Amino acid sequence: MKQQKADRRSQRTYRLVNSAFAELVGEKPYDEILVQDILDRANIGRTTFYAHYFDKEDVLNSIIEQELERLTRPIAHAVARQRVLPSLELFEHAYHSENQQLRVLMRSRAGKFLWEALQTALCQAIEPALSTLRAERRSPPIPLPVVSEYLASTLLTLLKWWVAADMPYPPEQMEHIFQQLALPGVWSMLKET
Repeated sequence: MKQQKADRRSQRTYRLVNSAFAELVGEKPYDEILVQDILDRANIGRTTFYAHYFDKEDVLNSIIEQELERLTRPIAHAVARQRVLPSLELFEHAYHSENQQLRVLMRSRAGKFLWEALQTALCQAIEPALSTLRAERRSPPIPLPVVSEYLASTLLTLLKWWVAADMPYPPEQMEHIFQQLALPGVWSMLKET
């Protein structure tokens, strides 16, 4: 994204473009969205658009950056509270998201990049948390990077399903389901070390 300006007009343009893009992604595949579609939906001119963005990929990257920043806050809070996984925080964030942009992005093929970035962020938080639980015991039978990848992908797969299914259960119940399905084997493995 081009250097973000702080004036009100620029902030308004970013909001209009992001909102228009999120609506379009909810309506049709990312590959079929044209810059002209974004301009029409946002009701802005081409010059205004290109003063703020390079292309539609830049818009997508900007939105992913913003959403990833919002989603990594719960990860940091969970780590600060010495929890291995921020499962409840992630379910709550998706459920209580102030706008539909996150849910629309999560449901679309364009959201693939968000999921990949979130997977990386989760793995980076989970492995050190597992290491502290293991403390000074010998190495676990399964390498911690493998366990981290497993937990992150399991959580994100469940989160994807839940969002795609229009969140049929409350976040607390989803967190409980995740804990029951994914964690007993991990805890058992950590106790063996």
